[in-house]
Amino acid sequence: MRFGFISHIVGHDSSVVVLQQNIELAILAEELGFDSFLVAQHHFGAQQAHCPSPLVLLSAIAQHTSRIRLGTAVVVGSMEHPLRLAEDAAMVDALSGGRLELGLGAGSDEATARRFGVDHARRHELFRGNLDILCDALTADSGVVPAVSDLRARLWIGTASESGFALAAECGLGVLTGRSSSPLGPRDEIAAARSAQYRCRYQGAGASRVGVSRSILCAASAREAFAHLRPGIERSLEKAYAAGRFPADFTAHDYVSTGHSYIGTGLQVREALSEDLVIPHATDVLCNVQPASPSYTAIRESLRIFSDDVIAPWNDRVYTTTLV
Repeated sequence: MRFGFISHIVGHDSSVVVLQQNIELAILAEELGFDSFLVAQHHFGAQQAHCPSPLVLLSAIAQHTSRIRLGTAVVVGSMEHPLRLAEDAAMVDALSGGRLELGLGAGSDEATARRFGVDHARRHELFRGNLDILCDALTADSGVVPAVSDLRARLWIGTASESGFALAAECGLGVLTGRSSSPLGPRDEIAAARSAQYRCRYQGAGASRVGVSRSILCAASAREAFAHLRPGIERSLEKAYAAGRFPADFTAHDYVSTGHSYIGTGLQVREALSEDLVIPHATDVLCNVQPASPSYTAIRESLRIFSDDVIAPWNDRVYTTTLV
């Protein structure tokens, strides 16, 4: 099992401060033994984020790290010119020594698509067309400079839909999948079934890849972790109430208790992951802290605890019998 961290590059400080903090988080993640550090793309400050150009940030991180895989989770492929994206990806891959993991998605923000002049209703069609061009461009004889060799084999599709899993299997690409959210909790049985079906239908040259994203915060106790997450979850729920996705009496405590986030000590988080229905299908477990935005200090401490109490025991095969 590989373990990574996904940052949405959010924070209440200036963009300069938040971006620098994330470079430092990537350095720390490498020191602690994480296998990957991935960043999300958000335009125009959506979700209080500061990173519309994740490949630029990864280029900076590459100069401060040497081993950890660097990825996107995800670039909105329906709004990018596929040849320019191929060139930028090739640049990061060259500067990082072949460490790029390029995750792509169709996009979900209609307001952003409108500002880019993209028809949001056609996002899946546009994404598929751009994906075909990108895959062709990321081959050794495409003429893209810097030259690429195996970067196509490190493409991922971010999806939760049946059609997205099918597309990834057909194209031989990895899958990055997260969790649905509802008052009843995540429907992990659906994601587990789709992940299993994807691995059966996979048509790539190499092994299939399933990256499972989970909201995780480790701390000295579950109470402390919840205190760090609660303000951000409550802000997110306010928007969910307005959209009619959650009832007005659904609290931050309800959000955590229904399984949307794994919080607490390293042991508590490790136990929660061992019972997760999708994890047996995963090649990569990817931690994040969405929809909350705990402090930089809390995230650093969480990474340390997760490294000591989850990654190390897992790699020592303490929980192998639970997962096979």
